[in-house]
Amino acid sequence: MADNKKYYYLKLKEGFFDSDEIKILESMPDGYIYSNILLKLYLRSLRNDGRLMYRNVIPFTPEVLATLVGHQVGTVEKALSVFRELELIEILDNGAIYMMDIQNFIGQSSTEADRQREYYNRVKNEKALLQASECGVKLAAMSPGNRLEAKMAGKSNKAISNYTPDFEEFWSIYPRKADKAQAYKKYKARIKDGFSHEQLLQAAKNYVDQCKKDRTEEKYIKHGKTFLGESTPFLDYLPKNDSQADMEAADNENPFRKG
Repeated sequence: MADNKKYYYLKLKEGFFDSDEIKILESMPDGYIYSNILLKLYLRSLRNDGRLMYRNVIPFTPEVLATLVGHQVGTVEKALSVFRELELIEILDNGAIYMMDIQNFIGQSSTEADRQREYYNRVKNEKALLQASECGVKLAAMSPGNRLEAKMAGKSNKAISNYTPDFEEFWSIYPRKADKAQAYKKYKARIKDGFSHEQLLQAAKNYVDQCKKDRTEEKYIKHGKTFLGESTPFLDYLPKNDSQADMEAADNENPFRKG
C-alpha cells in the first residue's frame, strides 16, 4: 500500500552546537532547556517553512508554547526573549514567530542562497503588509486634506525604497538595521567603484561573526552607511589578499600617487 503522507525533517549541521549562538545560549542558567525549546520550535515550524502561527491566523502565546514544548511558562518567556536577542527568531506585530536560521536546516540544494533570500523576503513582505494595514487605519481617521498629503508622502517614500535584490540580500544579514536608504546609496557607490556584491556580502557576514564573537552592543555596531562609506572600513572584514588587491588597484588608478 502506497504511503502518501508528507514528512518533515530537521537537518542539523555537524557544528550546530559549536555555533556562537548555541554556545552563548547553553552557557546561561537554564541554557540547556532553552536549547531544547529552540529545537522543538524549529521542528514545529517546519510545516510552515519556519513560521509559527496556529492555522496561519492565531499567534502562539507563551502559555500555549509552554504546553507544546513541555516547559514552564516563565521559562518559555525567558527563552523567547533570549532568542530575540541572539536574532534566532523574529516576532512580528501580528504575533507571527519566524525561526530565522531555519533555512539552513531544511534539506539540501544548490539554490540555498535563493531559498534564504526568498525566506527573508517573506518576512519583509509580511512586515510591509502589517505596516500598510496600520497606515490604512490611520489614514482613514485623517481629515481629507491631511489624507491627501499623507498619500503623496507615501508615494515619495515608495519611490525611495526601490532597492535591488542584491542589496536586500546584503541588508537581510547586516547586523544593524538603521538608515537603510543612506546605506543603499553607499552600497551603489561601492559597486560603482568596482567592488562586487559578493565581496560586500562576505564582508557583512564576517562583520556579523565578529560582532557576535565580541558580543558587541547594538549601539556600537557601525551603521550600514558607515560600513560602506568612502573610507571602505568593510575591507577590514575581507581576507587580506582580497582587500590588499583592491587597495593596490585603487592606488594604481590614483594620478597623485608617488612613484
